[in-house]
Amino acid sequence: MRESIKIIQQALEGIPGGPYENLEVRRFDRAKNSEWNAFEYKFISKKPSPNFELSKQELYVRVEAPKGELGIFLIGDNSVFPWQWKICPLGFINLQILPQLVKRMKLADIMTILGSIDIIMGEVDR
Repeated sequence: MRESIKIIQQALEGIPGGPYENLEVRRFDRAKNSEWNAFEYKFISKKPSPNFELSKQELYVRVEAPKGELGIFLIGDNSVFPWQWKICPLGFINLQILPQLVKRMKLADIMTILGSIDIIMGEVDR
């Protein structure tokens, strides 16, 4: 424990000084009595960060994921909340090839083919 404390103290002494940006202060400077101080934001966390404002435009973002490409479509209206938000899940994109894979296959092979492309039907269903 003593050695660990010495290592931590050495690391703290090596932290450089200078100006920094405190995002928490910026958030609370926006409005002292705003909705961001409400119970719902602090404890349920259903609201996005007030530092993120989506301009009035349409955005499509592709994000690489372990099973493929995740598509996110946003329509902004110059507020913190997007006007529309749609997510195209990986399983839905990967499932599009299924008709080509099951041509001239036996019915019993369909479950094996589904397992090989790793489809989660819950995300496809929505």
